[in-house]
Amino acid sequence: MDDQGYRRKARTTATLEFRELELATLADAVPRGPDWVHEVKFDGYRTLTVIEAGKVTMYSRSGLDWTPKYRDIAKRLTALKIDNAILDGEIVALNDQGASSFSRLKAELSAGRSDELQYYVFDLLVLNGEDLTAFPLLDRKTRLEKLIQTADFQNHVIYSEHFAENKNFLPHLCSLDMEGIISKRIDAPYRGGRGKTWLKVKCHKRQEFVIVGFTESTHAGRGFRSLLLGYYDGSTLKFAGKVGTGFNSDTLVDIRKKLNALKVVPKPISKLPPDVGHGTWVEPTLVCEVEFTEWTPEGRLRHPSFQGMREDKPAKGLGRDKAVPVKAAIKAAEAEVKAESVAPKPRHPSAPLKSTDRVDVGGIGISHPARVVFPGLGITKLELAQFYERITDRILPHIANRPLSIVRAPDNVDGQQFFQRHLPERGGLKHVEAVEVPVKDRTEAYMQITDSQGLLALVQWGGIEFHPWGSHSDRPTLPDRMIFDLDPDPEAPWENVIDGAAEVRDRMAEFGLQSFLKTTGGKGLHVVVPMTPKYGWPAIKAFTRAIAESMATDSPTRFIANMSKAKRKGRIFIDYLRNDLTSTAAAAFSVRARPGAGVSTPLFWKELTPMLIPGDYTMHTLQDRLKKQKTDPWADYFEIKQSLRPEILKALKIAVE
Repeated sequence: MDDQGYRRKARTTATLEFRELELATLADAVPRGPDWVHEVKFDGYRTLTVIEAGKVTMYSRSGLDWTPKYRDIAKRLTALKIDNAILDGEIVALNDQGASSFSRLKAELSAGRSDELQYYVFDLLVLNGEDLTAFPLLDRKTRLEKLIQTADFQNHVIYSEHFAENKNFLPHLCSLDMEGIISKRIDAPYRGGRGKTWLKVKCHKRQEFVIVGFTESTHAGRGFRSLLLGYYDGSTLKFAGKVGTGFNSDTLVDIRKKLNALKVVPKPISKLPPDVGHGTWVEPTLVCEVEFTEWTPEGRLRHPSFQGMREDKPAKGLGRDKAVPVKAAIKAAEAEVKAESVAPKPRHPSAPLKSTDRVDVGGIGISHPARVVFPGLGITKLELAQFYERITDRILPHIANRPLSIVRAPDNVDGQQFFQRHLPERGGLKHVEAVEVPVKDRTEAYMQITDSQGLLALVQWGGIEFHPWGSHSDRPTLPDRMIFDLDPDPEAPWENVIDGAAEVRDRMAEFGLQSFLKTTGGKGLHVVVPMTPKYGWPAIKAFTRAIAESMATDSPTRFIANMSKAKRKGRIFIDYLRNDLTSTAAAAFSVRARPGAGVSTPLFWKELTPMLIPGDYTMHTLQDRLKKQKTDPWADYFEIKQSLRPEILKALKIAVE
């Protein structure tokens, strides 16, 4: 893609505030090949810097304003003669051998000093109002290097160099007692959160743990004997072991003061080994970094050594690091980059479209074809219509001849959205029918389409998402599918979503029911069960509720059957509520009205692995996936003839109308 292509994706006015940082995934080896470059992994504090009109604000990884801590660095950054910028990097302190030292950094900051610190800058997100996050890594780094060269920072603000493949690079860094290596895809955009386009390999096993308590020392004057450590598995705290070495007299006193300030609580970990002994348990809010040699088979740290407190990292949701196989990570990174590729160009790029133009797509006139519907990606209304025209044969069987609701975004997905159940009161829509449906004590007119022109007419009306009922229009009270929507809390581990989908599949199989898997187009998964339309909605809803509640009872730390977001923390909502009269779910192959232009995509069950990334399936990548598929994962979906056996409903005490 040329520079203009990336500019097309970039926002014209960048937001100058803290944003989610891109995080690296731990890998078991360094990725090889020309698509990757490698940087030194520093042992310091990740820092995002926002510069606006000469004012410098430096944020910690969790979004805290730490500018006063780094006042000397912040002052030096004012030398940049720019309107604004956002930089990403690491604040470090070097030891006598020239390696970054976290203990030295802590000592400098504890003493209130910042004049000996260095800021290694490795990414440029915004420059002079232009958001560069859609640009490839090497483009951003080229601009960053030139920017850093415009001022004399006297070796306190340093451009972080990158290196091509070299099998000796990591061993060399480790021999110098460095932290490790960060490998990055050269063509990847900058995206917040943890993905696979940034991989990290460490020289030593080190990670952060939650402090859940401490044991008292038998020596007078020593603050404590050891810290009791834990980590989160979903919303459950698990015990990781004790650490009693690596402290000096100052840190012992300082940490004890922090512990004394915390509320003493009952044991926050339910399952503790018998050899833990008596400890004082505290609120799990403090985080420390620990180096160790390995994990024992019992899940305990072997030879742990305290490295320092981590005020920059929140305790909630802090899990155990698990290295992913590098081959799988490379494949996932390639998919992530492909998913972010620029949207397909209009069919007639030589003739720029005007807002007053009207373009025919599948027999439907698309007005305002140049209007950008997905601002972050540059996808226009015309491109959305063309996408649906190309996949008509895929999506239509899932939405035709059913009561249908749509999500409309008349301007764009960043603007106001409407969940539309009914046709406009005046004029109606050509190719879109009204279907009368009995709802409680009244009859309501819902939308229905029967062909591709109806689909495209709804796109012309501003429709983006398509949400069909689980029943056909000629028998709306008799569902022909069940759906389980696995909706994870942001803190829930992705592995638990995978396990949840597999468990629903297995439970259905126990009842003799075949199920099908798809992404939601967002952060979750759908398990869909086709049914012969035999029982009414109350029976189907009662059955799916029983399954959801059973899963929540069996694994209360992972699953919940209550839609309350306040109660969902760290867990996955097994949403059975979509199995009811008037309830809907996003159709297979429906685009979602969200910034990434995700598509609800049917999957093979064999694709349900921890390497599955729902965000891989978007308007940009779906066509390539469909072209490469030799078989359809849902090939026999509409051929399945199955139903709940009467004895199952009887055993569950479910009444049948």
